[in-house]
Amino acid sequence: MIAIVLLTYDRMDYAKKTIASVAKNLKLPPGEDVWFHIADDGSEQEYRDALWEIAKKHWGENVSMTNSERRGYGASYNAATQLVHGVADLILPLEDDWELIRKLDLTPIAAALRSDVFGCVRMGYIGTTQLLRASFVKAQDLWWLGLDPDSAEPHVFAGHPRLESVEWERYVGPWPEGIGAGATEFEVAHRREARKGVAWPVDLIRPSGDAFVHIGAVQA
Repeated sequence: MIAIVLLTYDRMDYAKKTIASVAKNLKLPPGEDVWFHIADDGSEQEYRDALWEIAKKHWGENVSMTNSERRGYGASYNAATQLVHGVADLILPLEDDWELIRKLDLTPIAAALRSDVFGCVRMGYIGTTQLLRASFVKAQDLWWLGLDPDSAEPHVFAGHPRLESVEWERYVGPWPEGIGAGATEFEVAHRREARKGVAWPVDLIRPSGDAFVHIGAVQA
């Protein structure tokens, strides 16, 4: 099973677009089920209730929710993974301001992860401030860029939309709590564990990003 984890806090307009886009455009492997998890960081109950009803319309009983009660991005992620690791083997963390603008078939990405070719496949965009090295890898009859963990670029891993195995997430470990979202991502990106086994699906998504696009103008 694949779990989509929506990381959110009080941004209904963005969150509704994000949910609708994955419900419409995300193509799953044959016979695959989705578990949709709302990882909320302490929004009003009305907000959580509204998202719950939207999610139920798309995924029925395969919906769950956690509330990290304003303890921040890392705490919200940690609470979500404690639950979804028990119901799925692949996790798609998705912040509430990313929209999937076209059809995207997860079948080859899921197969590459389940074959232990990679642990994490990024699906947002590649951004660099320093040298990012990669090697071409052939898997599932497609070309991938295996990102070099020793690259100077801090963001071999990034907090963009991505598909990850539960084993890889456990290897990376719990995220830091009590710091801002950007600082949280930066700390995780510097972990040696988070820099290993990360790939870009170059035959499926342009490195500039043409599947998931960032729509948020206000920081969470």
